Amino acid sequence: MINRLPCHSLIPLLYLWFAVIPLIALNISHAESPATETDDPVALGQEIYNLKGCSSCHKIAGAGGDLGPDLTNEGNIVSHDAEWHRRHFTDPPSLVPGSTMPKLGLTENELSALTAFMLSLRSEDLPKDIEGAIKMAHEKLDEARKGIDEIKKSGFNADHLEVKYVQGWTHLETINNMIYTHNLAWVYKETEEAVKTAKEILQEVLSYNKELEHRVIQTVVLIILIVIMVVLLFIKLLRV
Repeated sequence: MINRLPCHSLIPLLYLWFAVIPLIALNISHAESPATETDDPVALGQEIYNLKGCSSCHKIAGAGGDLGPDLTNEGNIVSHDAEWHRRHFTDPPSLVPGSTMPKLGLTENELSALTAFMLSLRSEDLPKDIEGAIKMAHEKLDEARKGIDEIKKSGFNADHLEVKYVQGWTHLETINNMIYTHNLAWVYKETEEAVKTAKEILQEVLSYNKELEHRVIQTVVLIILIVIMVVLLFIKLLRV
């Protein structure tokens, strides 16, 4: 025969159970989420990086996997600014076609912290002046892109300029790969080539714009001549 405990003897056990459950949940939460007590976004970002298992695919200072790019010099990649990283963590394939990196499902604070950590990963080996040159190359190519789009809207065939634009970006991607692989020997040359290509595009865009202006002037003059002829013809008809 089974002895049953009286109901009043179960009350302490229930109190104990309801007291333990929140503690267990709190411990689980702490194990899955990064600590938020720190005011240092870089430190918090590094903690998120570790908790999300990013090192299984990426390497920093020789430690980590090889499936993704080496992030040791990620902060030196001029085109990868804060906005780029936030978008990349939110939806990797939208910025890197074919990327197998999963969406991390980060909160706004976690996005900001992980971005701060990425931007902090800078190599002292990268010459200080080269960053300015790379940034200028990006700006020139952005300017070239706008110029190409403008002349295409005006009806010009800009296919050869599109080819040059791709060549310019190829130089910048080569620079990124050099930074990733710590091979900085030819960074200056690639940067010069990128700037040179962008300037060539801008020069041709300028020529197209001048031709467009010439066409506009010709059209305006033609319209004025037609109007004058119509007016003279009208006056002649009135005299008849």
